[in-house]
Amino acid sequence: MKLNWFPKKICIILLTFCLATVMLGFNAFAAEKKVNIKVDGVAKQSDVSPYIDGQNRTIVPLRFIGEELGYSFSWNENTKQVVFTGGTNLISLTIGSKDALVNGQRVQMDTVAVARSGRTMVPIRFVLENLGIKVDYNSSSNTVNVVTKDSAGNSSVRTQVALIAEDNVNVRKGPGTEYGVIKKVNKGDSFQILAVKNDWYQIALDSAADGWVAGWLLTLRGSSDLASRSPEPEESRNPVKVEPEKPVNLVHIDDVDVDVENGEVFITVSGDDKLKYTSFALDNPKRLVIDFSDAALGNFGEENEQRFDVSTDRVQGVRLAQFAADKVRIVVDVSGPAGLTLITNKDREKTFQISKPTITGKTVVLDAGHGSIQPGGWSDSGAVGPSNLYERDVVLSITKKVRDILESKGVNVLMTRTGDTRLTLGGRADVANKNGADIFVSIHANANTKSSINGTSTYYYAGVAGQAEVRKKLAQSVQQSLVDAAQRKNIGVLQASFAVLKYTDVPSILVETAFISNPTEEKLLADDDFRQTLAEGIAQGIENFFLNQ
Repeated sequence: MKLNWFPKKICIILLTFCLATVMLGFNAFAAEKKVNIKVDGVAKQSDVSPYIDGQNRTIVPLRFIGEELGYSFSWNENTKQVVFTGGTNLISLTIGSKDALVNGQRVQMDTVAVARSGRTMVPIRFVLENLGIKVDYNSSSNTVNVVTKDSAGNSSVRTQVALIAEDNVNVRKGPGTEYGVIKKVNKGDSFQILAVKNDWYQIALDSAADGWVAGWLLTLRGSSDLASRSPEPEESRNPVKVEPEKPVNLVHIDDVDVDVENGEVFITVSGDDKLKYTSFALDNPKRLVIDFSDAALGNFGEENEQRFDVSTDRVQGVRLAQFAADKVRIVVDVSGPAGLTLITNKDREKTFQISKPTITGKTVVLDAGHGSIQPGGWSDSGAVGPSNLYERDVVLSITKKVRDILESKGVNVLMTRTGDTRLTLGGRADVANKNGADIFVSIHANANTKSSINGTSTYYYAGVAGQAEVRKKLAQSVQQSLVDAAQRKNIGVLQASFAVLKYTDVPSILVETAFISNPTEEKLLADDDFRQTLAEGIAQGIENFFLNQ
């Protein structure tokens, strides 16, 4: 009897469908094979497991590349784009797209970045090889091996930095001259790079905003070529300066008198409570600034700005205004180098004389880095050199020598520590804030995982309103004198938001004298004569800063 062909055809179709379903399931299983990750021979784990996708590419959480390997990355939730920086390279990936950017050039990958289990997952080989890191795969053990160190054990992990090459460079809101200007930066300023587009680089500003700079106005450097100081434990915990729970009661400035006697100008400020002030000099045009914090003008200062009619060989005018809601500013316009000398120092009354620049009578706070007693009772040693030399001890020795030099010149020196201390980083800054200091100088020894890195650098923080110029000037003065004295490599003046720099109301800098991680410089730092040389360089830079106001 002949069978009907139609049921037979149905059976074949059903069988084919079942086989296809099984194969699809098998392929899906094979497409996401688990994989092991090793970095320099050490097995690594992550909260979302790496896997091999259908294109035979290893996919890992992007934070693995940042947290385990130390690369800088930024994530844009709106565009679903991640940017990695390292060496002189920038790699930009977008979730779900095979198109990538490598140093601004479009490149097509054979796989894509994906979102998985609440994590952004990226192809590790593509990212790392474009960042200059070697990646191998061992099929027998199903292991990806990431090699970040050379034969000498030096790390090749680097974060990219933009070094501004000209003065007065515009930072714009977007990648082009048609965008508005956010601020201006100058030659030698350095910033972390977040993205690149059409030869424009997006940089991270100290104010937590982002901006764009034209590529032809900067040079690219890896952070391992720069200072990479050993953070103090409190910094690694993202310290927050404790502020008063209640609003600060503003001091009311009741009167400001400007007098001229025998060609000399005197400014007397009176208030209804204790007056706190900082003072500094600015250039272009030259002027002296006195800022009274937690203060407001009384009824006499209801105008937006008051001007005092003064004209001497040194002083061309005096201006007074409510600079911010809690800050009163006095500006003295001068014709040349000039300095402020405090001649009356009462809680509710201060009298300043405008005179020739001098270091005598200035108040300088010196901060020897590290040495903080931790909750467990141990003292933070800072970086440790190859021969077990502690940064904490080296910088305290140098700082005491700077103190002795400055005091011999008539400077009032305050130390944040003369041994170990229980002061927080904010507490160290407050030594300057609460004692009418003119400047704050923190002294450190640098460290880097790459032992060949060496040299001297000085940091400043530009995020304090009205002080970016003077802080940079102080950093430049000390950096130049220190390099001249110690004859070490000049890494330069850099910007950073270190806690002691952010928390100081007065002009402040952080000096990295030399690299304790470099065998040659560690040997120098262990030598008392070299420490004296460093101290003389720092002291001379401080003196030059005051004399050239």
